[in-house]
Amino acid sequence: MAYRTLKSVFHQRDRAGADAEEWARRESPAAVHWDLLIGEHSMFALMTPELAALIERIMSFEPKIQAEWNGLPVRARSHYLHRMVIDEIQATNEIEQVRSTRKEISEAIEMVRSEQSLANKRFAEMVRLYLDIGNDQAESPQTLDGIRAVYDAVTRGEIREEDAPDGKRFRQGPVSITSGIKVVHSGVLPESAIDHALTLMLGQGRDDSIPRLIRAVVAHFIFEYTHPFYDGNGRTGRYLLALDLRQVLAPYASLALSATVADNKDRYYRAFSGAENPLNRGDLTPYLIDMLEIIAEAQHRLLLDLSERRQKIDTLAARIRVLLVDEQFPLNLGLDRESTPPIDGDAIGDVLFTLGQARYFDANSAVKLHTLAEVVGRSSQFIRPRLRHLDDAGIIETVTKKPLRFRLTARGVSLLELDGK
Repeated sequence: MAYRTLKSVFHQRDRAGADAEEWARRESPAAVHWDLLIGEHSMFALMTPELAALIERIMSFEPKIQAEWNGLPVRARSHYLHRMVIDEIQATNEIEQVRSTRKEISEAIEMVRSEQSLANKRFAEMVRLYLDIGNDQAESPQTLDGIRAVYDAVTRGEIREEDAPDGKRFRQGPVSITSGIKVVHSGVLPESAIDHALTLMLGQGRDDSIPRLIRAVVAHFIFEYTHPFYDGNGRTGRYLLALDLRQVLAPYASLALSATVADNKDRYYRAFSGAENPLNRGDLTPYLIDMLEIIAEAQHRLLLDLSERRQKIDTLAARIRVLLVDEQFPLNLGLDRESTPPIDGDAIGDVLFTLGQARYFDANSAVKLHTLAEVVGRSSQFIRPRLRHLDDAGIIETVTKKPLRFRLTARGVSLLELDGK
């Protein structure tokens, strides 16, 4: 039976009926309480069988996702992680109507990977933060100063001067969210109340009596309800949620959320507005159900995508084995048997396998020269003439010269029988 909101109870019965239902829920042994007022009502939720089933469903995806992840080659995992970071940042920006392109996010990833200065590159700091989550090198903030530091990093270069925080850590003045017609949410005031709410958020995050997934989505609600900054709350809040989720889910799995939120944006915002509705009297249970369902959908999508891509990698490896054992190799590739340097089947196979993985996983479908040399296990000087042979045969092409990167041509894609990304 679907969980009924107190608003629906009020409309079906009357105020007395809603009063009785609220009292029963608050006094239930399954109730969890938080010392935070939503309007005039203290926040609470019921740990219902529906919530328990959703938590079990989410956690049941974990070993399956882990198995698919472990079945990918190391290089494919790296490409896939970078694609996830691009998708995550692009999606969270779209939700907030922040203009960004996949290309500039991809360029920021290259800068972070090559350890270049990030000072003047848009989204570079945000990329670093999300890569740290994917590489399991990030920790949730434990102090108010830590929350401010996360905000500064996530929004670096994206906040107008007039929207910068003007309090000790957060904002001093009021902030409102409007639907274009009316105010739908007003942030907590004054700054001392923001401090109290976020201190509660951090404290409940360490409460082992509450399931971790519940703590993560409750923390997300508290942060967004408090709205501690004039601008950038959504991007910061979803990054903090990803940080909290990585305590429960595989690091890369916690990066799968924003794209699913973007596809369920109306439901996501309705979950917040429903929790804030005065007739629901601080009952956060429907919000928890909606958020866990969105997380479960994100996990399911990730599992299906990983499974599909791993099967493509297996098919690619099998196709390359067939090419290498064919007695017409290397003629089938358009290569001269008597070429100088001589054709090395294993080296060619390693190059094609790596470029095929990039075709499926990398945003640019391209691989650097030194990466291909590492894969083959030889020097760049050794691999260059072999790549030139493949280029002359129309199987690969140069994408950029500084750094030197290659990708499969349409003929190479056809030769390896690769389908769409």
